[in-house]
Amino acid sequence: MTDGYLSINGRRRLSGETRVQGCKNAALPCLTACLLCERGEACLSNCPYLTDVENTAEILERLGAVCRFDEGGHAVSVRAENVFGSAIDNEMMNRMRSSVLFMGALLSRTGEADLGYPGGCEIGARPIDMHIRAFRELGVDIDEEGGMIRCRLRSGLKPCQVSLLCPSVGATENIMLLTAKSEGRTVIRNAAREPEIVDLQNFLNAMGADIRGAGSDVIVINGAKELRGADYGIMPDRIAALTYMAAAAACGGKIFLRGANPEHLAVCVSVLRDMGVSVKRVSGGMIVSMSGRPNAVNTIKTLYYPGFPTDAQPAFMAAATVAKGTTVFVESIFENRFRHAPELKKLGADIDVNMCQATVRGKESLSGADVRACDLRGGAAMVIGGLVADGTTRVYGVSHIERGYENISRDFSNLGADIRMIY
Repeated sequence: MTDGYLSINGRRRLSGETRVQGCKNAALPCLTACLLCERGEACLSNCPYLTDVENTAEILERLGAVCRFDEGGHAVSVRAENVFGSAIDNEMMNRMRSSVLFMGALLSRTGEADLGYPGGCEIGARPIDMHIRAFRELGVDIDEEGGMIRCRLRSGLKPCQVSLLCPSVGATENIMLLTAKSEGRTVIRNAAREPEIVDLQNFLNAMGADIRGAGSDVIVINGAKELRGADYGIMPDRIAALTYMAAAAACGGKIFLRGANPEHLAVCVSVLRDMGVSVKRVSGGMIVSMSGRPNAVNTIKTLYYPGFPTDAQPAFMAAATVAKGTTVFVESIFENRFRHAPELKKLGADIDVNMCQATVRGKESLSGADVRACDLRGGAAMVIGGLVADGTTRVYGVSHIERGYENISRDFSNLGADIRMIY
């Protein structure tokens, strides 16, 4: 965990180029999937160097795998032939939400899993009821007691059709990890459709799995007998790309995002164009340019993919604080996703929050102040608020930001911002 703060001198137009890092929300399930590889080495390139990635690697190593990062940290190799463990302590589980995916991977590999409840940012209730319900349908015995989840495959998996109550990314991934190596066919209905699900499917298939349909709401998994080592490149991080794009909308200027994939960003690009931003697809990435203040957008409502992502809402709210007019944000995924709003108000933003709705009345400028990142994506909003504010802003709680952004001060410095990490 980092001690210190980000110091930002704002009111500078952005200009320059930065590389979009590998995707956190694809890297973590793919790293977890390495546990299924009983033969050979699994190698993931374009892997972001983040605290959540380090924590996932530490869990793998505690279970008996061997993880090796390259010198720059952007590739990780995992050998899991000698996995011996099936339990993860509460301290490790509490570090991140994605730790719940070890439930499916461990059951597949060892037939049992003992683990605590997952942690992560406090952005609202994210129960794992759907995971447990689906696992029981697939033949897993589960006991919940004393803050632990104890899972056993006593008579083997029972492949079947699993219908999710809502398109949960975590539940979809966990079922894929549990059933990739099994006998028979499993069908997930109302599956999550995010690009990160496609990335997990492609990596598992590279290791020898037979999974089809990721990216749609029906995924078919024909169980494979064995998974082997493979090389795979992680997709670019669409939320990181959207963070830089929202910053360009707020600050103005012209930036090149190397590696950004516009196919993952369609809805948000449409919103940015409504805000007056020019977004162009070019060879190797995207060019984003903006002159003047952004236009307000009547309503931005978060939805499951391919709708507007809840993870992008805080960054776009920060941009809306200096828009011409009023923007209403409706949060339909997490009930506690506006924790950044009071911090933006410290910078002078005009925001009213009522339950799951936030009304943002844009102002010509904000003023620098001391603010705190309360969660990962809210931390990105604090950085954008500081970039657009007059004077100096200090952003505390940087450890939250480091869970999802490899080096946010470096990347914004590459884009012409005056931002430094102070220890």
